[in-house]
Amino acid sequence: MITETPISSDVFKQSMRLLAGGVCIVATNDDGEWHGLTMTAVCSLTMDPPTLVACVNRDAGAHGIMSTTRRVSVNVLTHDHMGLAELFSSSRIKGPQRFDEKWTGMASGVPALIDALAVLDCEIIQQTAVGQHSVFFCEVKSVRLQPDRRPLVHFDREFCAVAPVYQS
Repeated sequence: MITETPISSDVFKQSMRLLAGGVCIVATNDDGEWHGLTMTAVCSLTMDPPTLVACVNRDAGAHGIMSTTRRVSVNVLTHDHMGLAELFSSSRIKGPQRFDEKWTGMASGVPALIDALAVLDCEIIQQTAVGQHSVFFCEVKSVRLQPDRRPLVHFDREFCAVAPVYQS
């Protein structure tokens, strides 16, 4: 028998940890300096125009920079990128020091991870505050795809690789 639990912030957090999410690094360019953060709160919104949403804690170092630059890249990580996901979620190293030779610039100037599954170059068209977060509405202007590897996902506070359940 399944019992219902009254909602609290701890129960809500526990529930959301059980929602597997694709792992991305959202990055921006601020006067030649690259900044970014690891995120799972990214999802598609609409096809016309192609738009996604990215939810960012306002305490995150990149939040204010994203609000100002209004341009970001969404880099969809592969299962090989666990170390990068950890680096961009840590406060040990910040800002431009996180970027190395694995990164290049897109035509708009935003950083692109060379071997990402996908890199979406986006313009932030709207920003809305909800609780401690901002929801950034991002119109996708261009994309780079390399869909030949497995994605990295985050589930129950761990990074995981996706394996197919069946072959079609």
